[in-house]
Amino acid sequence: MLGAMSRMSCFGVLLRTSVVLYLFLKGSQAQCAPCTNFKASTTATEINIQVHANCTVSTGSTSVFSNSTMATLSGLAPGSTHRVHVLCNDIQQVNCCNNFTTKPETITILTVTKITTSSVSLSWNKPEGSSFYKVEWTDGSINDSQNTTGTSVNVTALTAGAQYVFTVTAVAGDNKSEGRNKTVLKYTKPAIVRKLTVSEIRTSSVSLSWTEPEGNSSFYIIVWTDGSDIGSKNTTRTSTTITGLPAGVGYTFRVTAVAGDNTTVGEGSETTTFTKPAIIRNPTVSEITTSSMSLSWTEPEGNSSFYRVEWTDGSKTMNTTTHETAFNINELTAGVWYTFRVTAVAGDNMTEGVAYVTNQATKPGVVGNLNVIGTTTSSVYLSWTQPKGNSSFYRVEGTGVSMNTTETSTTISGLTAGVQYNFTVTTVAGDKTTVGEGNTTATFTNPKQPVNIVATRPGTSQLNVTWTLPGGRVDQYNVNISNAALSYTSSQTTQTTMASFTGLQSGRVYEVTVTAVAGHFRNQSATGQLATVPNPPGPLNITERTTSSLAVQWKTPGLMTGVPGISYNISYYSTGTGASSQSTASLEYNLLSLSSGTFYTITVITVGAQDLGSTSVNTSGYTLPKPVVSLTASPLSTSSVKLQWTDPVGVKSYYSYRVQYSNATGPVGEKTVNTSFADVPGLEPGTGYTFTVTTVAAAGSHGIPELTLSYTQPKAVSNLVVKDLNTTAIKLSWSQQDDHQPTYSYLVTVSKKGSMVANVSTTAESYTFTHLQPGDSYTFSVVTVVQGVKSDSVETSSYTKPGVVTNIATTGTTTTMNVTWDAPVGQVDSYTVTIHNDNVMENSHTVSNDSLELVFQNLKPGKVYVVRVVTNSGPLTEASLNVTNATYPNPPGTQKVEDQTTGSINISWARPLDMDLGQYRFSVFYLGQHNLTEHNWILLENLQSGTLYNVTVVTVGPLDYQSTAVTTANYTRPRSVSGLTEAGITPTDVTLVWDQPENKAGYSFKVEVTYPNGSLLIAVTVNNTKRIVTGLQSGSNYTFTVTTLTEDGTMATPVKVSYYTRPYPISGLLAPTVNTTGVRLTWTKPPQYQSGYTYRIQTEGCVSTPTNHTVTGEEAVIPGLTPGTNCTFRVSVKAQGGIEGGTVSIFQYTEPESVQPSISNKGSTNTMVVSWAAPPGNVGQYVVHLNSTDQVFTPVWLNSNQQTHTFIYLSAGREYTAVVTTISGPFNETSGPVTTATQPNPPGPIGILEKTTSSITVEWGEAPLMANTTFSYLVKYLSTQRDSKTVPTTNTSQTLPSLSSGTPYNVSVVSVGVLGFHSEEVWSSLVTTRPESVQSLRAVTAEVNLTLTWSTPVGHKPGYSYRVTWTNSTGLIISNRTTAVENLPVNGLVPGSPYNFTVTTQTDDGTEGAPVSTSSCTNASPVSNLKCASPDDPNAKLSLSWTKPKGLNQGFQITAKETIQLPQGQVHNKTIGDCNPACGHTVPDLKHYTDYTLTVTTLGCGKTSTVQSLTCKTGITVPPIPADFESLVSVTAKDHNSFSVQLTPSLLDSTNGPIKHYGVLVTSDVNNVDQSNSSQYLVMTYQDWEAGSTTTYLATVKDNTNNSRRRKRAGNIDIYIGDKTSWKGYTNGQLKAKREYSYAIVLFTEMVVEQNGLLNVGSSLVMITPFNSNSLYLPQDPGVTSVVVGVTLGVFVLLSIITAGFIIYWRRQNKKDSSDIQIHSMSRTVVVRVEDYEAYYKKQRADSNCGFAEEFEDLKLVGTAQAKTSALAMENKSKNRYNNVLPWLQLQEGVYCGPGSFARHCQRVLEDDLGEECPDSGHADTL
Repeated sequence: MLGAMSRMSCFGVLLRTSVVLYLFLKGSQAQCAPCTNFKASTTATEINIQVHANCTVSTGSTSVFSNSTMATLSGLAPGSTHRVHVLCNDIQQVNCCNNFTTKPETITILTVTKITTSSVSLSWNKPEGSSFYKVEWTDGSINDSQNTTGTSVNVTALTAGAQYVFTVTAVAGDNKSEGRNKTVLKYTKPAIVRKLTVSEIRTSSVSLSWTEPEGNSSFYIIVWTDGSDIGSKNTTRTSTTITGLPAGVGYTFRVTAVAGDNTTVGEGSETTTFTKPAIIRNPTVSEITTSSMSLSWTEPEGNSSFYRVEWTDGSKTMNTTTHETAFNINELTAGVWYTFRVTAVAGDNMTEGVAYVTNQATKPGVVGNLNVIGTTTSSVYLSWTQPKGNSSFYRVEGTGVSMNTTETSTTISGLTAGVQYNFTVTTVAGDKTTVGEGNTTATFTNPKQPVNIVATRPGTSQLNVTWTLPGGRVDQYNVNISNAALSYTSSQTTQTTMASFTGLQSGRVYEVTVTAVAGHFRNQSATGQLATVPNPPGPLNITERTTSSLAVQWKTPGLMTGVPGISYNISYYSTGTGASSQSTASLEYNLLSLSSGTFYTITVITVGAQDLGSTSVNTSGYTLPKPVVSLTASPLSTSSVKLQWTDPVGVKSYYSYRVQYSNATGPVGEKTVNTSFADVPGLEPGTGYTFTVTTVAAAGSHGIPELTLSYTQPKAVSNLVVKDLNTTAIKLSWSQQDDHQPTYSYLVTVSKKGSMVANVSTTAESYTFTHLQPGDSYTFSVVTVVQGVKSDSVETSSYTKPGVVTNIATTGTTTTMNVTWDAPVGQVDSYTVTIHNDNVMENSHTVSNDSLELVFQNLKPGKVYVVRVVTNSGPLTEASLNVTNATYPNPPGTQKVEDQTTGSINISWARPLDMDLGQYRFSVFYLGQHNLTEHNWILLENLQSGTLYNVTVVTVGPLDYQSTAVTTANYTRPRSVSGLTEAGITPTDVTLVWDQPENKAGYSFKVEVTYPNGSLLIAVTVNNTKRIVTGLQSGSNYTFTVTTLTEDGTMATPVKVSYYTRPYPISGLLAPTVNTTGVRLTWTKPPQYQSGYTYRIQTEGCVSTPTNHTVTGEEAVIPGLTPGTNCTFRVSVKAQGGIEGGTVSIFQYTEPESVQPSISNKGSTNTMVVSWAAPPGNVGQYVVHLNSTDQVFTPVWLNSNQQTHTFIYLSAGREYTAVVTTISGPFNETSGPVTTATQPNPPGPIGILEKTTSSITVEWGEAPLMANTTFSYLVKYLSTQRDSKTVPTTNTSQTLPSLSSGTPYNVSVVSVGVLGFHSEEVWSSLVTTRPESVQSLRAVTAEVNLTLTWSTPVGHKPGYSYRVTWTNSTGLIISNRTTAVENLPVNGLVPGSPYNFTVTTQTDDGTEGAPVSTSSCTNASPVSNLKCASPDDPNAKLSLSWTKPKGLNQGFQITAKETIQLPQGQVHNKTIGDCNPACGHTVPDLKHYTDYTLTVTTLGCGKTSTVQSLTCKTGITVPPIPADFESLVSVTAKDHNSFSVQLTPSLLDSTNGPIKHYGVLVTSDVNNVDQSNSSQYLVMTYQDWEAGSTTTYLATVKDNTNNSRRRKRAGNIDIYIGDKTSWKGYTNGQLKAKREYSYAIVLFTEMVVEQNGLLNVGSSLVMITPFNSNSLYLPQDPGVTSVVVGVTLGVFVLLSIITAGFIIYWRRQNKKDSSDIQIHSMSRTVVVRVEDYEAYYKKQRADSNCGFAEEFEDLKLVGTAQAKTSALAMENKSKNRYNNVLPWLQLQEGVYCGPGSFARHCQRVLEDDLGEECPDSGHADTL
């Protein structure tokens, strides 16, 4: 109330004062004097008067009292005049009046309505207070103006393309007061360009030039069109080149000038032209004759109208035009070199493209009289006559022949024999390329003589005759075959090297000749002898077998009876061993020294003429196996027995054993096994069994059985199980045996840790053990007991159940869980404690049995866990109940106020550590409210501003476990102040006032005053809403901030304002210096100057529009003024707040400005353009000077609107200097010199001289008209990878080095003149370097193919390919293929042939690298049908034959070695050449009857073939006779009619083949025996001798094949002469007594017996010893002596019977237990004469008494029923070799083999002791 009254009081005082003042002024206006000391300024609505303080300023009804130095009358009408009265009551007592006019308003919407090249039309809206308008314009050099009262104007006489600034100002009625002007900037339209011409035309570009238009322009727009497509470009030059145009197309070009605003365009100038057509494509010259040829081509790229064709022979030129792309030129001269030019012409019928030029010669004439003069097998001689016309040389061509000659005859050599050749002779023109028509003749070369006539795969009735032609070919062969003995002749004609003759007789030799026929030429071979194959033997049978031998027999081959010279080859082999072979002339053979129980395959073939063998006859069989050794038996179970034995001697993998078994009731069963043991199942428990094991080699091949005994075991219980168990008891149960007896009982035992706890006997099948310890391990066993015999023990083990823990407790923290429990009763091995989360086990620990607590670490906070404790005892576990608990959650992080408003607080906090989202929530407490949220923030809304709130947050986890609490207290923001403003500003203070919307208790206001840099000047807290800030600096900027505060200092949003104190005006303004574009102003600082002051400088008159500059110092350079123009400068002091002091003005002129010219050749070689920008200000004229070293030019004067000048007819590549002088009034300024040069002329077209992998050599033509200046060339090459490089040079060729291989380059050449100016580029596009060659080329060869592989070349690029060419040895190209990969399989090659392979890298445009070659040979092909023949010859040799391998070869490598020798034991190694005359080789100087392994390897130019091998046995010959043969033969016994001869075995020397037979020739008249031809007596028999027709005969023949092994053991050989035996057709009859006899030993390695039983001596291989030198005399017949001998023998036999009876009686007394043995009698008796007994005994005793063993074969059945107990008798134990050998073996001086089933054991004992095999009988004995 008091404040309101105070305000009313003040208002009353002011009202009274105003009334008094008004009355005073009204009274004083009548005598008002003009004001002279006050400055004033006006605006459209104000009048500002600078007065003293305490002055009243008034006009009309408006009055203002001022307490400062400035008074403002506002609210006035624009453009109105007012009389202003100033009344001051200070010490000066001012009272004055002046008239002032306000300024008009600024005009609006100033627009340009029309623009031409010389005028601009303007219009605007009428502003308030205007009387008329002042329109001013300037182009920067010329200023002009006009006044108008209308609101539009058309300004004319302007310069085209010039920039003009138009200014329109409204003027008040006093004709002086101007409003603020409005300015617009516009360009006039440029003028049309002049002299538009086409300066150059190319296939893809057109060059234009023109003269710049009158007036000004900035650049030019060039637009072109072909009627459909439109293109455009800009340029600042007066010439341009439009590129990228299609060839031969008509274009219209329009050039338009553009003004400097880049928008205003003038009218366009047009011209029309065609691009040059492109060069024709794919030109070809075809159908070349002697008088004409055809040209054809593909139309060029782009368009063309027709083609001009020209041709010349150098002296005469013809031409024509055509619209087609082909033209036939006739009436040419034969053999003449012509040049042809084809040029495409555009649609204007004038514009021509680049001509394609080619050269071609017409064909020359045809040779005449081509004849063949002579031929050989390898050459042909030709001759001919010269053709008409001109020629350079002759080309002679034929199959595989091409040669050149200048003569009219030639000899062509190196031809193939027997081939018909077509030879063509053509004439070649002077270009050495064009050939005429050829003249052809044909002839054959002579054929070669056939060689190597052989029979391939001969048959029994046919011969397949093959031969070799040494070279060349034939039309056919005439083949003749004959056999004179059979009167057989036949012939065939064939075109192959084979003929087949059938209907021949087997085993015969035929003569064959082959005649080669080629055309009318013939050549006959030498005669060859070939044989047919013999027929095979008859069926082959095995007649006898033992453990070591097989006897075989066969029949004479069909249709071969009486054929001489045949024999039989017997070969036999077993699996895994090499084949053995024997030869014989007989129809049977005994195979000895075989392995027991072995399967043998036996093959017999007939061997006929030329050692040809028939097809084989086969049979097979097993030898007998030997018995098993050391047979034993042992019980295995209640129902089985295990048998074991040692494999028999010579056991084979395929042996099986037949096991037979029987009990007391008889046979039980049998089985066959392949092992040396057998389990016999299915037996009765406790029963005795007899087991027999027999070796079985195959069906029908069984050994001798072996015996043994054994018993089975009783049965044990079954199904022993733990029936039930708990913590202290275990119940056992089991099942009865299926043969259970009432007498059975069970012994049940329980043990722990190896110690018996208890045992019990029971008859029940179950038992329960009690009082056991919980959780302990026990072992239980049950044994069946029957009368003290125990079965196998049956055991089982088990644990008792462990106890369960009790009292499980869990306590947790945020990361741990402590688990405790009580131990159970009994034994526990360990405890397993598990903890689970979400049914997934988090952790598990097994602790010892003495631990009752466990802490789980590293758990996650706020998780629910389930804990279980399991007791472990052995495999048994007992789990406790589950216990569930949770860890505590972690507390939330520190709270943070994210945002505060007057009605809300947004609080956030960090999420608890190590907790998963979704597993927890937060409880937020404030104002008694409780919010549950999953977010880690909360927005508290609807709060009161400036109020304190307490907020508490806790984490809530599983089981509603809560973390520790986090609490904070915060205010809401108070509301900001409003209406903050200044209530008054002086130079030293500012009054602030504001409002507070809600003024709460505790609110205060913080008032801050800061400097602009933010530093604090004043900071004060007040409790009211007004503050006067004093002590400020005048003219300074201050920021005033008022902020509402709560009690805790929470701030509202601050409110800021800025104000400046007022500054004072400057003094002493000067303009001391002047230059062309600027004036330097200086002045004195205003009073109370502050560092923050600035000065505003307004410039008028010399700028297009008034400008303002603000500076901070007391001087300023005003730039950008118009030279030569009068300028007005006004300077006022201005604080940063915009408060200014008074304005001070000054006037000054600028000087004119010089220009900065530019000089340009505009890309031209003969013009130079000097241009410059018009300088600021006024310019009257320009003077242009141009100078060069060899030319002088007159200065050129230009008016002020011309800023360019073109100098023409200059020289290319010269340097020029220009100077421009600017003249304006009395002043002139000369520019600095500018220098440039004309463009050099471009070089000539580019040609490619050479390309490598890393360089390209290019050449080009010399740049024309450049002789008197200095210039060079710059070569630029740019790859597709954009790696551009340049090379300078003064030459017209250049090698571009260090390029990437296989890379296309664009190459350009420019001329480089003075100042480095470049001419137009001359291009050669996409020149590709050669790619690198491939690397590591190699060939992996096979027989008919190979694979080429190589590595990618260095710098391999995508798109590379490889051209692969291969040729044969003659250089003939076989194939040419391209591939994109680095390997190529090559098939269809000839084995053993050389090939040359070349791989060339190709780029994708076909550029090739250097070829890489390799040579390789295919592998040689192996021979086929490899055979060998073993002739019976004194020189042992093997004849090999084979079929010639496929392809080529360089011979064959033949090796031979004895099969049984070590590998290094090679006896033959030889390389032979090609099959000539046949594919074969004889290996001489070998051993007779020896196995040799022979190999044949084909040799080639590359790898050899695979080795082909076979095994052959050499033939036999007549046996040798030792030099000391007489000492090897002796007479051992004789009688009146017989005698015996003993041979030492060394006499039967098998060096030349096995001695198959031996015999004795006996003569009764040795003196008349022709011993030089003893073989003639081999056909004489005993009957012939007895008849007296001969004194010498063959007495006996012995077969050595079956008895050789026996004789080897027995030693000497005894032959009895006169024993009346027979052999074949010979009888060994008794001799006659009282005569002398001589004998000779006959040895046979091969014997042939005729059908009459007599020997075929000529076909047999036989050797006869000389007859013994001492004849043998036989005594007379001793008749009486016979009776005595008979009596003696009777007595001897009687004594033998008595002795035998005594022995039997003695044996029975000692072996009464064997009295039931049946003694078999001997089946045969051997009678020996007394006088012969000594010789007989020696023979039988030889070779360890095995002779006696043969005679006592019938003893083998004696004693077979004798039991083993005989061998166990004390008197026999020392005689036993093996435990189961019966006691009839005694090894003393004699050897005894007991009778019975153990004879085989005796045989093995003998063989072990003697190191040899005994005969198959298995018995031996001595007398």
